[in-house]
Amino acid sequence: MNEMIHAHFHLPASEWHGSDVELRGEEAKHCIQVTRHRAGDVVVLFDGAGRKAEARIEAASGGVVRLHLLDDSQIPKPRCEITLLQALVKGDTMEWIIEKAVELGVQRIIPVISQRSIVRLNTAEAAKKLAKWQRVALEACKQCGQAWLPEVVMPCSVEAACGPLEADVKLTASLQPEARSLRAIRQGAARSAALAIGPEGDFTEGEYAVLAAGGFQPWSLGSLILRSETAAVCALSILGYEWASEPI
Repeated sequence: MNEMIHAHFHLPASEWHGSDVELRGEEAKHCIQVTRHRAGDVVVLFDGAGRKAEARIEAASGGVVRLHLLDDSQIPKPRCEITLLQALVKGDTMEWIIEKAVELGVQRIIPVISQRSIVRLNTAEAAKKLAKWQRVALEACKQCGQAWLPEVVMPCSVEAACGPLEADVKLTASLQPEARSLRAIRQGAARSAALAIGPEGDFTEGEYAVLAAGGFQPWSLGSLILRSETAAVCALSILGYEWASEPI
């Protein structure tokens, strides 16, 4: 599959029927009106669960794109599945973090309402933000060719985020004196990892205690004080290089 030269479009798994399929709704609109694809063009379809296929557009009009599958393949998950616990940050920065997290291979994103988070959301606002974040994640998948669509969940507290979470290794980007390097924390690779990134102003002492009780270990990214978004990209880049770059 020569997918690097082709635009990507999301087709949910429930809509893959035989060798002839259709794009509708926002994906069809994007294909026809934004990227201006026409009959005869070849694009890449993905279902968000590892399935990808090159497809030829047979017809594109009236809000429907009809395609014929040319091939079909299953992309394995990354060797290490990473969950990001990201404290809410202000403005468009949260969307930027989600976009970059997807590009860096994260499989699950948990927005965390920290005590020092400037952003405060009621239930309706949280649901609206979640829909936006899910769309950002999808668009990032399409842009970078990611075959696995990450899950973005409803914002929650630190306690709710780390309580039921299971992972081979759990890390908190930290300037605490006891923070150690990644290699000092764990020798060898991990099949799953959870990374907690605090807000501007960092997690509170109480939140650090909750994270520690949940098995999160303080990880040093150096002596400089990083912005939340910088810490997220830095830490995810390191984890991706160390553990997640190769498929299972």
